[in-house]
Amino acid sequence: MIFLGLDPGYARLGFGIVELNGTNLKHIEHGTFETDSGLQFPERLLQLEDSLQKILARYDFSYCALEQVFFRKNLTTGVLLIQARGVVILTLARAKIQFSEVSPTSLKKALTGSGVAGKPQMQSMTARLLSLSAIPKPDDAADALALAVCAAFQSRSALHRKASAVSHVKKETL
Repeated sequence: MIFLGLDPGYARLGFGIVELNGTNLKHIEHGTFETDSGLQFPERLLQLEDSLQKILARYDFSYCALEQVFFRKNLTTGVLLIQARGVVILTLARAKIQFSEVSPTSLKKALTGSGVAGKPQMQSMTARLLSLSAIPKPDDAADALALAVCAAFQSRSALHRKASAVSHVKKETL
């Protein structure tokens, strides 16, 4: 099963891709798509969509985890980010890829056990879980890779719950 993590933005979209085979978690790739700051905002959104479509066409994704957006200080930047996020969600929907939104606190707790872990702890744990020799860079890609790991963990938990339920039903019918 292949999982995608996305850290949305209109200037830069972080992506991370992992594969889960049984209990083996493998890093596939990570990086960022950057839009041309010299373009008008609608054209930047088109660049974002085109870049995401290209990565979606390369893999058969089982699921995607999308970072939930929080902004406090700059309303204008927040509105632009929300619009870029809408393009990401629309692109995922067109590709028929299911996704969930993961809050930063939930992501931190899933990877480190603490909802208040700092970025260095998150990046270190992501590298450790994927047996990477270095911390993933840049930060947007590292966050997206952590989201992909979280999606794989959530999927594995769901599969275990389903297997337990099936096993329980089989025992009752015997």
